[in-house]
Amino acid sequence: MVSIKKSNRDHSLDLIRGIAIIMMIMFHLIYDLNEFGYTNIPLSNFWLTSYWRYLIVFLFLNAVGISLVLAYGNSFRLNKFIKRLALLGLAALLVSVGTYYLFPDAWVYFGILHLIWTGTLIAIFFTQLPKISLFIAALIFLFGYLNLPDLSLLRILLSDYLPLSSVDFYPLFPWIAFIFTGIYLGHNPVYKKIFFMKLPLLQLIGQHSLIIYLLHQVILFSLVGAIYSLFSQ
Repeated sequence: MVSIKKSNRDHSLDLIRGIAIIMMIMFHLIYDLNEFGYTNIPLSNFWLTSYWRYLIVFLFLNAVGISLVLAYGNSFRLNKFIKRLALLGLAALLVSVGTYYLFPDAWVYFGILHLIWTGTLIAIFFTQLPKISLFIAALIFLFGYLNLPDLSLLRILLSDYLPLSSVDFYPLFPWIAFIFTGIYLGHNPVYKKIFFMKLPLLQLIGQHSLIIYLLHQVILFSLVGAIYSLFSQ
């Protein structure tokens, strides 16, 4: 989700991010409307909205893998990478602190940004290994299907300190697999044949996906809450 330099822009990648951001905003708007009682649209335990959410995460994580290849596939600069990790880490921390304040019983301790931060730290070693990355992704999918191994150990060990549920939880496995498929796509960019359209507004949104991600729910929740307060008096 972190944008790379303008000189290296991949407009198909920006489009992927832009589409994912718009889908996410729509999803969270429904969530907020549900929270204030305006709608009652199921967002969990319903196949359509569940797959909608999975598609959003699928697009984001593949974009992460692709951007890692574009940014570091040919050359690795430690300072640039540390800056990227610091920015993502700060963003993830802001999400955790903000949700702890708003939802103390369901705060985000390992959401999509935490997943991207951890996944980036792992996947950076595979940016020049597309076939191995695809193989790793396949193994993760296979192990996930077989429910082997049990990768929930860390959550069990920290169960006394973590909430029973979270408003945004994406475990490292199997979701990191899509960062690895993104690395493969970075070397074999078939996605450009799918996301070939020139949609400047969506691509602009995609270029600023991280800041939009951080701000959109604060704005949406505040607006819906303000409308609720205004008309409930």
